[in-house]
Amino acid sequence: MSNVYILGGSQTDFARNWHREGLDIYAMFREALESAVTDADIEPAQIQVGHVGNFVADLFCGQGLLGGFFAHVYPELAGIPTSRHEAACASGSMAMLGAIRDIESGHYDIACVLGLELMRNVDGQTGADYLGAAAWRGQEAE
Repeated sequence: MSNVYILGGSQTDFARNWHREGLDIYAMFREALESAVTDADIEPAQIQVGHVGNFVADLFCGQGLLGGFFAHVYPELAGIPTSRHEAACASGSMAMLGAIRDIESGHYDIACVLGLELMRNVDGQTGADYLGAAAWRGQEAE
């Protein structure tokens, strides 16, 4: 088994309301990625694979494919393999586990993991309905 190390990290402000600022999930992705790359003190081109943990951006933002954002932030990342991991509240953890397995397998040396959610851009009832996707519809929640 290979050793796996976390080189850097970043966290956006949970109190911030991106929607009120006129910003979207891409803006959040960009800020988190740029900050993490700076903190890790690496060049973006060193990233070989990307993992994104997200629950229901397709519902909240109409955006299901998030991995393509890597290349929009850093064009040199065009063509890297990316994946989105969904596990309700554990989506970010699953993305991290996917990256760890990529490194342990020897396929990649540097993986980038982002966990992000934008859920304050809709009214409360709509948000609750969207979050209900984590329950068994018709059985656990109505």
